[in-house]
Amino acid sequence: MQIHRRVSRAFAAALFAAVLATALVAAGALGAEQTRESYVAQVEPICKKSTQSLEKALQGVQQKIKQNKLKPASTQFAAAALAFEKGVKQLKAVTQPEADTAKLGKWLKQLEAGTELLKKIGKALKAEQKGLAQNYIVKLSNNSRVANNLVLGFEFHYCLVDSSKFS
Repeated sequence: MQIHRRVSRAFAAALFAAVLATALVAAGALGAEQTRESYVAQVEPICKKSTQSLEKALQGVQQKIKQNKLKPASTQFAAAALAFEKGVKQLKAVTQPEADTAKLGKWLKQLEAGTELLKKIGKALKAEQKGLAQNYIVKLSNNSRVANNLVLGFEFHYCLVDSSKFS
Protein backbone atom coordinates (compact mmCIF):
# COMPACT_ATOMS: atom_id res chain seq x y z
CA MET A 1 0.00 0.00 0.00
CA GLN A 2 2.82 2.45 0.86
CA ILE A 3 4.58 1.74 -2.43
CA HIS A 4 1.33 2.56 -4.26
CA ARG A 5 1.07 5.91 -2.41
CA ARG A 6 4.71 6.76 -3.10
CA VAL A 7 4.27 5.97 -6.79
CA SER A 8 1.04 8.01 -6.88
CA ARG A 9 2.71 10.96 -5.15
CA ALA A 10 5.74 10.72 -7.39
CA PHE A 11 3.50 10.58 -10.44
CA ALA A 12 1.44 13.55 -9.23
CA ALA A 13 4.61 15.55 -8.53
CA ALA A 14 6.02 14.71 -11.95
CA LEU A 15 2.72 15.62 -13.62
CA PHE A 16 2.59 18.93 -11.73
CA ALA A 17 6.19 19.71 -12.72
CA ALA A 18 5.44 18.93 -16.36
CA VAL A 19 2.34 21.13 -16.36
CA LEU A 20 4.24 23.94 -14.65
CA ALA A 21 7.14 23.67 -17.10
CA THR A 22 4.73 23.73 -20.05
CA ALA A 23 2.97 26.78 -18.64
CA LEU A 24 6.27 28.60 -18.11
CA VAL A 25 7.45 27.81 -21.64
CA ALA A 26 4.12 28.96 -23.07
CA ALA A 27 4.20 32.15 -21.03
CA GLY A 28 7.72 32.86 -22.21
CA ALA A 29 6.76 32.24 -25.83
CA LEU A 30 3.70 34.45 -25.53
CA GLY A 31 5.62 37.18 -23.73
CA ALA A 32 8.21 37.51 -26.47
CA GLU A 33 6.46 39.67 -29.04
CA GLN A 34 7.37 39.23 -32.69
CA THR A 35 9.13 42.32 -34.04
CA ARG A 36 9.26 43.44 -37.65
CA GLU A 37 12.96 42.54 -37.74
CA SER A 38 12.42 39.06 -36.31
CA TYR A 39 9.52 38.53 -38.73
CA VAL A 40 11.69 39.50 -41.69
CA ALA A 41 14.42 37.17 -40.44
CA GLN A 42 11.91 34.30 -40.32
CA VAL A 43 10.20 34.86 -43.67
CA GLU A 44 13.14 35.77 -45.89
CA PRO A 45 14.45 32.16 -46.03
CA ILE A 46 10.93 30.98 -46.96
CA CYS A 47 10.73 33.60 -49.69
CA LYS A 48 14.23 32.77 -50.93
CA LYS A 49 13.34 29.10 -51.35
CA SER A 50 10.00 29.97 -52.97
CA THR A 51 11.67 32.45 -55.33
CA GLN A 52 14.25 29.88 -56.37
CA SER A 53 11.53 27.30 -57.02
CA LEU A 54 9.53 29.84 -59.00
CA GLU A 55 12.53 30.84 -61.11
CA LYS A 56 13.36 27.20 -61.80
CA ALA A 57 9.77 26.44 -62.80
CA LEU A 58 9.57 29.44 -65.15
CA GLN A 59 13.01 29.12 -66.71
CA GLY A 60 12.68 29.63 -70.46
CA VAL A 61 8.92 30.15 -70.35
CA GLN A 62 9.04 33.54 -72.09
CA GLN A 63 10.74 31.99 -75.09
CA LYS A 64 8.22 29.17 -75.24
CA ILE A 65 5.33 31.62 -75.26
CA LYS A 66 6.99 33.66 -78.03
CA GLN A 67 7.43 30.46 -80.06
CA ASN A 68 3.78 29.51 -79.43
CA LYS A 69 4.78 26.42 -77.44
CA LEU A 70 1.87 27.09 -75.15
CA LYS A 71 1.22 23.66 -73.66
CA PRO A 72 4.79 23.23 -72.35
CA ALA A 73 4.60 26.79 -71.01
CA SER A 74 1.32 25.94 -69.29
CA THR A 75 3.03 23.10 -67.44
CA GLN A 76 5.68 25.51 -66.23
CA PHE A 77 3.08 27.98 -64.94
CA ALA A 78 1.24 25.17 -63.16
CA ALA A 79 4.49 24.18 -61.44
CA ALA A 80 5.17 27.81 -60.58
CA ALA A 81 1.70 28.14 -59.06
CA LEU A 82 2.32 25.11 -56.84
CA ALA A 83 5.69 26.46 -55.69
CA PHE A 84 4.25 29.91 -55.01
CA GLU A 85 1.25 28.47 -53.17
CA LYS A 86 3.52 26.37 -50.95
CA GLY A 87 5.57 29.44 -50.06
CA VAL A 88 2.46 31.49 -49.25
CA LYS A 89 1.17 28.75 -46.94
CA GLN A 90 4.49 28.75 -45.10
CA LEU A 91 4.41 32.56 -44.82
CA LYS A 92 0.90 32.44 -43.37
CA ALA A 93 2.13 30.11 -40.62
CA VAL A 94 4.68 32.63 -39.31
CA THR A 95 3.54 34.74 -36.37
CA GLN A 96 3.21 38.36 -37.42
CA PRO A 97 4.18 41.44 -35.43
CA GLU A 98 1.01 42.72 -33.79
CA ALA A 99 1.48 46.22 -35.17
CA ASP A 100 1.74 44.88 -38.74
CA THR A 101 -1.01 42.26 -38.85
CA ALA A 102 -3.38 44.34 -40.98
CA LYS A 103 -0.71 45.24 -43.51
CA LEU A 104 0.72 41.72 -43.66
CA GLY A 105 -2.78 40.28 -43.95
CA LYS A 106 -3.38 42.42 -47.05
CA TRP A 107 0.03 41.41 -48.40
CA LEU A 108 -0.72 37.73 -47.96
CA LYS A 109 -4.10 38.18 -49.68
CA GLN A 110 -2.27 39.74 -52.65
CA LEU A 111 0.14 36.80 -52.72
CA GLU A 112 -2.79 34.37 -52.66
CA ALA A 113 -4.33 36.28 -55.56
CA GLY A 114 -0.97 35.93 -57.35
CA THR A 115 -1.15 32.18 -56.90
CA GLU A 116 -4.60 32.13 -58.48
CA LEU A 117 -3.39 34.24 -61.39
CA LEU A 118 -0.47 31.86 -61.99
CA LYS A 119 -2.99 28.99 -62.13
CA LYS A 120 -5.19 30.94 -64.56
CA ILE A 121 -2.20 31.67 -66.80
CA GLY A 122 -1.37 27.98 -66.89
CA LYS A 123 -4.97 27.05 -67.74
CA ALA A 124 -5.21 29.71 -70.46
CA LEU A 125 -1.96 28.52 -72.05
CA LYS A 126 -3.10 24.91 -71.86
CA ALA A 127 -6.27 25.93 -73.72
CA GLU A 128 -4.00 27.74 -76.21
CA GLN A 129 -5.54 31.11 -75.34
CA LYS A 130 -2.40 33.20 -75.57
CA GLY A 131 -4.24 36.54 -75.43
CA LEU A 132 -6.07 35.57 -72.26
CA ALA A 133 -2.83 34.33 -70.70
CA GLN A 134 -1.15 37.65 -71.54
CA ASN A 135 -4.06 39.49 -69.93
CA TYR A 136 -3.55 37.45 -66.75
CA ILE A 137 0.18 38.13 -66.89
CA VAL A 138 -0.54 41.88 -66.91
CA LYS A 139 -2.88 41.41 -63.94
CA LEU A 140 -0.21 39.39 -62.16
CA SER A 141 2.35 42.12 -62.76
CA ASN A 142 -0.04 44.71 -61.30
CA ASN A 143 -0.84 42.41 -58.38
CA SER A 144 2.90 42.05 -57.69
CA ARG A 145 3.37 45.83 -57.60
CA VAL A 146 0.50 46.22 -55.16
CA ALA A 147 1.87 43.43 -52.93
CA ASN A 148 5.36 44.91 -52.99
CA ASN A 149 4.08 48.40 -52.16
CA LEU A 150 2.30 47.05 -49.08
CA VAL A 151 5.57 45.86 -47.53
CA LEU A 152 8.10 48.46 -48.65
CA GLY A 153 8.92 49.34 -45.04
CA PHE A 154 9.96 45.80 -44.26
CA GLU A 155 13.06 46.03 -46.45
CA PHE A 156 12.48 42.57 -47.87
CA HIS A 157 14.88 41.19 -50.44
CA TYR A 158 13.41 37.83 -51.44
CA CYS A 159 9.83 38.52 -50.34
CA LEU A 160 9.30 41.14 -53.03
CA VAL A 161 7.74 39.66 -56.16
CA ASP A 162 9.75 40.20 -59.34
CA SER A 163 7.03 40.36 -61.97
CA SER A 164 9.54 40.38 -64.84
CA LYS A 165 9.76 36.60 -64.39
CA PHE A 166 6.17 36.21 -65.60
CA SER A 167 6.13 38.15 -68.85
